[in-house]
Amino acid sequence: MRLTVLGAGTCVPSATRGSAGFWLEAGDARVRLDCGAGSVHAMARFGISCESVSHQFISHFHIDHVGELPALLFALRWGLSTPRTAPFSLIGPVGLRALVEQLATIYGEPLLEQQFPLTLSELASGDALPLADGATLRVCKTPHNGESLAVRIDAGGRALGYTGDTAPSVELARFFAGVDLLIAECSFLDDNHGTHHLLADETAELARAANARRLVVTHAYFDPLAADLAARLSRLYAGPIFIAADGDVFDV
Repeated sequence: MRLTVLGAGTCVPSATRGSAGFWLEAGDARVRLDCGAGSVHAMARFGISCESVSHQFISHFHIDHVGELPALLFALRWGLSTPRTAPFSLIGPVGLRALVEQLATIYGEPLLEQQFPLTLSELASGDALPLADGATLRVCKTPHNGESLAVRIDAGGRALGYTGDTAPSVELARFFAGVDLLIAECSFLDDNHGTHHLLADETAELARAANARRLVVTHAYFDPLAADLAARLSRLYAGPIFIAADGDVFDV
C-alpha cells in the first residue's frame, strides 16, 4: 500500500496544510480518506488522477472532513477528460446519503447521478467492506460526535489505520492493534478546550497501546514543528514518528 497526504491540517486556514484528506493505493483500490477543503485540487498538485479514484471514505460530517465532497462528485460528473465506466463507491457513517442528498438540493446538482455505477454504503461500528484484490475496509466508532468513525484497511498482509477525529478510546487501540501505519489526529498539546479530540500524550498512548509500527500525526490546531511535537510524542511512543505535511508519501 502507498499513502499520499492530501491535507494534513484542520479548519484553520493554512498555506501549507489543507483540511483532512488522504489518498491510499491498496492493490487495485484507489481510496480517498476524507474530503476536506483543498484536498480535491491537491490530487492534481501531487500527480494523482482524480479519474482513478475508486472509493471515497468519509469519517464524519464536520466541514473540514467532508466539505469538498460536492466538489469531488461535481468533478467526477463534469471534469473527466475521458468517459468513465469504472464503478465508484462512497462510504461513510449512517446519514451519509441524507447529507449528500441535502447538498444536492442546496447546490441544485444531482451529485449522486453519474455516468458510471455509483454505490453508497453506510457503515456502523464493526462493519467491514471488501475493496479490491483482497483489501478490506473496517470501521470503529470514535468518541468525537454522533456519527464519527475510524477506519482500518488491510491489504496484502499490511494494515493502515486512520483515526479521523476522536477522543481517547480503549476500543480504538484494540481496533488498530498491530497496524503498520497509524494516521492519528493530535489536535492540542495539553488542553482540549472542551472538545472531543486527542492531546499529544493521548495520541502517543494510542499508538503505543495499539503497538503501531509507525505513527503519522495530523490535524493539529497548533504549529507542530514549533512545538517540537515529535519529541513530545517520543516520550510515550518508541516507534518512528512523522509529522504529516501535504504531499508526504508513505509506503506501507
